[in-house]
Amino acid sequence: MGLALCVGVPSEIRESDPEYVAYFEEQVEVINGVLESFGLPPHQEPFDVEDERTFECEMIGFSGLHYLRRVAAHLALGKELPPPGDDGAGSDPVLNDYYRIFDASFARGQATGMPFQHLIVHGDAEGYYLPVEFEDVIIPDPSLEIAGGMFGSSQALLGECRELARALEIPEDLSVDDEALLDAADTQGEGEAQWERYGIESYTCVALIRACEASVETGAAVVFA
Repeated sequence: MGLALCVGVPSEIRESDPEYVAYFEEQVEVINGVLESFGLPPHQEPFDVEDERTFECEMIGFSGLHYLRRVAAHLALGKELPPPGDDGAGSDPVLNDYYRIFDASFARGQATGMPFQHLIVHGDAEGYYLPVEFEDVIIPDPSLEIAGGMFGSSQALLGECRELARALEIPEDLSVDDEALLDAADTQGEGEAQWERYGIESYTCVALIRACEASVETGAAVVFA
């Protein structure tokens, strides 16, 4: 089991798990209160998205995100593209520096515009990206009990991941079930093309791009589950 990305609630879930649908609706209601406090439009989650337009994929465990976040942190802090990641990606010193700088900036109310924050500053195992355009990650009061503790914008994350895709030289037409992409993720650090050597980073990036595209197209949130 690992992290899954979901966009749209399939009809099977709508019919078999009304408790989940009710929980999701409650989460959206709370999130909309936060959006309103920032002067942003509410999110209207569509619970009637056709099954063929929903999106779901499995990420590479819970660690795949850290591989891509590590790359983003290096670029955000003005450093060169680091070598392909390994099991220590989540504890990379530059990634830790990013979190430290963001936390200090956020505490001073000065985190606005910090690069790649929608990717990096988000829950690892749960949380939401909404198809609502806003610049900065929103970190609401913990007492609201929003899954993941913060939420981002699908449009902003899409822009960040497309920038990373260019840096990694990922072909634009790759899908999450492309055999070449899956093979690259299984042979991290190997391959002739740059994106192949960054196999886990590339798979994670493509998965997030496709999820965000589905979110923007359907109006449904990207859900980490």
